[in-house]
Amino acid sequence: METLTGIIFMLCLNAIDKVVAIHKQTKCRYTVETDGLSVNCSGLQMHSIPDFCNNNTPEVDLTIPPSEIVNLDLSNNVINRIVQDPFHCLFNLQVLNLKNNKINFSSFNESLFSPLVSLRQLNLKYNGFVNSMVFAELLSLEVLRMDASSENEFGDSFAFLKSLHTLDLSGRTGKCDLRHIKNTTFENLLYLKVLDLSSCMIKYIDKGTFSLFQNLTELYLSYNQELGFQVLQNITFNLKYTKIERLHLDNIRCFMGPGTTLCREHLSELTQTSLEDLNLAGNRLEWMEMGVLKGLPKTLEKLSLAYNRLSTGMYSFEYSLLTSLKEIDLSHQLNPPSIISKIFQSCNENQDKLICSTEYVSNSFLKSERFEKNSGLIISFIFPPKLEVLHWESSRLYGSLLRFGIKAKSLRSIYMQNNIWYKWIGPLYGFENVTTVDFSMNFCNNISTEFLTYFSNIRILNMSGNYLGKSLSLDYSGQTFKNQLYLEVLDLSINSIDNLHSDIFANASNINILIISGNRLYKWDVKIDHMWNLTFLDLSDNRLTSFESTAIQHLEYLFNKGNQNITVDLANNRLSCTCKNINFLLWLTSYKSHFKDIDNYTCLEDSSPLQQSLDMLIKNCKSYLIWYIVGSISCTLLISLTTSYLIYSNRWKIRYLKYIANKKLRGYHRLQSCCSGDFEFDAYVSYAIKDLSFVKNEMIPNIEEQSDIRLAIMQRDMEPCGDHATNIMDYISRSKRTLCVVSKDYLVSDWQDYELNMARMEGISSRKTLKFVYLILMPDVCQSKYPRKARDFIKKGCFIEYPDDPLGNRVFWESLRKEIQKDINRWRIRYIRYMASKKLRGYRPLRSSSSGGDFEYDAYISYSVKDLAFVKNELIPNLEGKCENSIRLAILHRDMVPCGDHANVCKSKYPQKARDFIKKGYYIEYPEGTPGQSVFWERLGKVIKKDLQSTI
Repeated sequence: METLTGIIFMLCLNAIDKVVAIHKQTKCRYTVETDGLSVNCSGLQMHSIPDFCNNNTPEVDLTIPPSEIVNLDLSNNVINRIVQDPFHCLFNLQVLNLKNNKINFSSFNESLFSPLVSLRQLNLKYNGFVNSMVFAELLSLEVLRMDASSENEFGDSFAFLKSLHTLDLSGRTGKCDLRHIKNTTFENLLYLKVLDLSSCMIKYIDKGTFSLFQNLTELYLSYNQELGFQVLQNITFNLKYTKIERLHLDNIRCFMGPGTTLCREHLSELTQTSLEDLNLAGNRLEWMEMGVLKGLPKTLEKLSLAYNRLSTGMYSFEYSLLTSLKEIDLSHQLNPPSIISKIFQSCNENQDKLICSTEYVSNSFLKSERFEKNSGLIISFIFPPKLEVLHWESSRLYGSLLRFGIKAKSLRSIYMQNNIWYKWIGPLYGFENVTTVDFSMNFCNNISTEFLTYFSNIRILNMSGNYLGKSLSLDYSGQTFKNQLYLEVLDLSINSIDNLHSDIFANASNINILIISGNRLYKWDVKIDHMWNLTFLDLSDNRLTSFESTAIQHLEYLFNKGNQNITVDLANNRLSCTCKNINFLLWLTSYKSHFKDIDNYTCLEDSSPLQQSLDMLIKNCKSYLIWYIVGSISCTLLISLTTSYLIYSNRWKIRYLKYIANKKLRGYHRLQSCCSGDFEFDAYVSYAIKDLSFVKNEMIPNIEEQSDIRLAIMQRDMEPCGDHATNIMDYISRSKRTLCVVSKDYLVSDWQDYELNMARMEGISSRKTLKFVYLILMPDVCQSKYPRKARDFIKKGCFIEYPDDPLGNRVFWESLRKEIQKDINRWRIRYIRYMASKKLRGYRPLRSSSSGGDFEYDAYISYSVKDLAFVKNELIPNLEGKCENSIRLAILHRDMVPCGDHANVCKSKYPQKARDFIKKGYYIEYPEGTPGQSVFWERLGKVIKKDLQSTI
């Protein structure tokens, strides 16, 4: 088993070795092009040029025919040797790149590249010395890139390269050290069109050196910092005899040094050339003599003066004379080089011996400018008529952009970012044709609604990196962008915006890209549903937790009916992953394809991935809304039913209390009694109108006329004015009792129902008993079941049945008279009357006795006259005589005041029936036998002396 395992292991190792070998054999990368095969063998650490002809090089695919190779890249290797005739089969090769190897071409002759009869481009940068003889046979060579040194000679062999039109000796892409360019340096390269000598440490150039190249169109002398302006005349001399179109003279002066001046004589030779592109950037240029710009050729289309120190002067008005100028670069003015460049600079430029005028802005010019401002005239700046692009960024321009105008009909693009234009007031006139504007990073904190009025054709507007949040938040009707009907790209990122009104972009319906990232937006309800061309909405790096409902509707509309490729970026916001926000999160994921990098979105609460939090919310945030609604309705219904039931069941009590409250508000007090009792009437008679004959013919004769009872009859005694319901209550309250003549007509009458229930409430609330109401049940009621309305009175026995035969009438009326005259609350009424009479006489507690305590007597003795002997012979001797602490008893026949009402003297401390005291245990039984009497009297004495208040 172990042997089998070993065999399998060895087979696997062999397979891996074969795979690695195959991989090594196909290191070079092949690309099929229209005219042949492109082979890329760069960066393979090869030490020699592959042999494509004999197919014995491991880096080369054996199946590739050499004749099909048109492009061969051998750069960035360590090739230091060349096999004999490595290119003899590559007769169709057009491009050969040998850059950055270790090949020394000094030992090779013209036979090295002679097979490459089709070669057009050759790159030999970053190699050793090149013998010019190797190029002798390259008659088709058009572009040559190589290193150069002062030892290089472009000998007679170059004279045969009549197809060579581009020579790149730049030290920026290779090695170049040509200290002195002589008239004879390039005398064998008369057919050159492009000559790149940038960064070649050139200090001297002979006069008219470049005038030999009649076909010369491009000349690059950039970054030869020791040249200075002194050699400009030598460089430009007789260039009018060439076809020069592009001349780059940027950074031909040292970084450090005083500001320089450009004179007319420096560039006077360019006047008659066909120059289109002139670069003078990075030359410490501070001033130009009047006539310099005017003397530039009329064909000039592009001018770069960037990275200088230009100040305002009269020469500035000459820009308008450059009638063919299309692009001007004035950026990065007054931007000194880094401190490291200053410290380590080793530069000694040629001293400029030309002296030109240094006339600055005259006082008359300043006065005229000031006059125009004060007079309210609009200052207009005249630009070159064909100017299309203006670069003026990072130039420390400072101030407010107030109202002014320009004359530049062809101007299309303005780049003024990274300055200090802190206030944009405007309006700016003459910008109707401008399509691209960059005002970013200008520290602006105020933009007026008129500033962009005349930017009516703008397509791209960048206002990022400012502080426009406050100004834009105050624009409620979209006045800032009211005329930007064709705006396609708007960048408002990093502007401290916390809120935008919904109509801010109401007129900008053509927006394609809207960037509002890096702000402080906490809500998004801007109207965008009219932006049919919108493809990208960037709201990243804000404080959005959710979208307003209007924003969701607008985006849904665009997703479904607008540009279906629209993308929204909400990265690095504060998306709230809560149950309250779950609908927004579900909506977000439902349109997942429209949100950029949505898988990287995180939640505000715990920084967890959005999808993970959403899955948890779906489980934990199940909607109980239906149950809440059902519960709320049920609770509301239950409360309503309960309230209705309570109100209905207590409707009569409520009406009664309402009556009492109204009476109190009107200063209610009891009427003075007109008879011996406390009430004006002995009984109030409640009856149906159909029973009036019974009242007149039966009740009044049998009750009032046969006794001193006075009845309250509504039809007889009621006052003619006043509310009927109030009158009923008044008569009920003025009567000692209420008699209800209950018949079938009575039971169906609303007013009698009112009288019965209000009498019931009067009895319960004021008289404290239902016996206040007494029913007279008529025969038509007695024959059937007792009425439900009167059932509680019947249970209490507060009724009497009217007899159906005349023989029982006498007994009936006698019983009714006795019932009316009965005192239903006699003890309570007598006690209340007693206390009231005491208070009227100025009642106060009697003075305490010497025994201490709050009462004159320790006990009042209530007894019958027949028990007087027991009180005298037993009670007084055993309680008042024998107790250690004397007990004083109130004996009616001994201590009663000889005058006064006997009833008032006999008022007991607790006037209630004996059974109430017995139930509470407040009693003691007197023993019949003599043996228990001593104990009885001792216990009775202790009870009397006991403090009742502490017991209570």
